[in-house]
Amino acid sequence: MKLPLGKAFIPPPVKMLIRDKSFEIRAITQDHLDAVLDVYRQCEDFLALGPEPTASMEMVLKDIETSRRESGVFCGIYNAGGRMIGVVDYVQRSFEGDPHVAFLSLLLIAIPFRKKGIGKAIVGLIENEITKDGRVTAILTAVQVNNPQAVQFWQKIGYRIVSGPELQPDQTTTFRLRKDCNQSD
Repeated sequence: MKLPLGKAFIPPPVKMLIRDKSFEIRAITQDHLDAVLDVYRQCEDFLALGPEPTASMEMVLKDIETSRRESGVFCGIYNAGGRMIGVVDYVQRSFEGDPHVAFLSLLLIAIPFRKKGIGKAIVGLIENEITKDGRVTAILTAVQVNNPQAVQFWQKIGYRIVSGPELQPDQTTTFRLRKDCNQSD
């Protein structure tokens, strides 16, 4: 993949690897950019809810740069066969300066792999990784108000709406959701 003129791929600050019997979650490298773009294209139904309805490499690179700037971990989600089927981006701790708070910024699952429990499984793996060292006591996420299926998904897995609707800089309107982490689990 050749990057657009003036664009540089900045490798992730963390070499993340989370694995279970069905999935592997790992920080992407420049070699994975085409696969990330393919996932974004398969998620244009979600993108259509926001200001940029069509996936582009510029969008992917912008999201990766935003993740890096916010101390996030931008990862590919791979099935047991090694195919990238989604992406997830999250801040492991110290979201908005609070050392006890993490943030799930993005979860995209390609259309052929939705409605199979993959999103729930991935969030569970990320939650386990985030809470390993015991510092994080809450995980936040934000969901566009015009995406009721996503709101319902997050609520089903234990997140509750704690604020919003709130207008974002990109002109989307979101609810903020929170899940408190039970450190005895």
